[in-house]
Amino acid sequence: MKKIILSFTLLLVLFRVSTSQNLPKASVVQAAQTKNFKIYTFVSPNEMFAVTSHVIELPSQLIVVDGQFFAPYAQQLKSFTDSLNKPITRFYISHDHPDHYLGFGDAFPHVEVYALKETKEGIEKEGQETLVKRQQQFGAIIAQSLRTPSHIQKEGRETIEGVTFLFEKSLDNEAQVSLTIKIPEAKAYIAQDIVYNHTHLFIHGHTTGWRKALKDIQKDSQYTLILPGHGKPTDRSVIQEDLKYLDAVDKALAESKSKQEYKSRLQAAYPDYAGAQLMDIYLNYYLKKDWAVK
Repeated sequence: MKKIILSFTLLLVLFRVSTSQNLPKASVVQAAQTKNFKIYTFVSPNEMFAVTSHVIELPSQLIVVDGQFFAPYAQQLKSFTDSLNKPITRFYISHDHPDHYLGFGDAFPHVEVYALKETKEGIEKEGQETLVKRQQQFGAIIAQSLRTPSHIQKEGRETIEGVTFLFEKSLDNEAQVSLTIKIPEAKAYIAQDIVYNHTHLFIHGHTTGWRKALKDIQKDSQYTLILPGHGKPTDRSVIQEDLKYLDAVDKALAESKSKQEYKSRLQAAYPDYAGAQLMDIYLNYYLKKDWAVK
């Protein structure tokens, strides 16, 4: 227990003294290209949770999905989108977890922000309080301002500059409600936090709904490019990998006598995964379990 708390405290101190100048840089991967558009994935470094933002470059405009956690990475994302010399016409927030919306308020003060109704309401209700708490925890690398969604994104099919987008709602996965976006022309499935690629999944309760969401993606076999919420773009094999990870989580929860034992089991099983700090966060603040009862 003490080691976990010390690890998380050390992480907070490290973040508080960091500046945008000495933080590790994010990476940008071109995930897809068709005759009509390109898709880029922007990924924060592994030690900063490997959070993704996706940029769809259409002939005359940009669409961005998710806005990072830490402000310096949202600023780096802004530098990248500026380099494409096209306006951002839509900025989607996939769900109301702060690592996907808290960072972009300063960098993108004027974008049109879209989200599902439930996500919009969640950010309006808790976003400002969350911003203040994270400023107190992490200091200057948290944005100073909050951007809340101004448009409700409905489920269904839309055509934007000749490109078809399929907007769908997924329930009870990593988040209670999340937006997924399919782009058939690129065989791309923007799954966000339903999928983690070589990053420890953020566990806060039972895994049944998350398994169902993964299996729903698995059924959509025509989509061969999977764009996760954490980690680089990948193929369909990640779905089975995440299902196996959830199996490992359930086994570790059932057999571990302490939080440290649980974390050690998962790190031993997945030694090359990013985001070990995520386990410290959810074990101390979100995952409810009486570790003393066997």
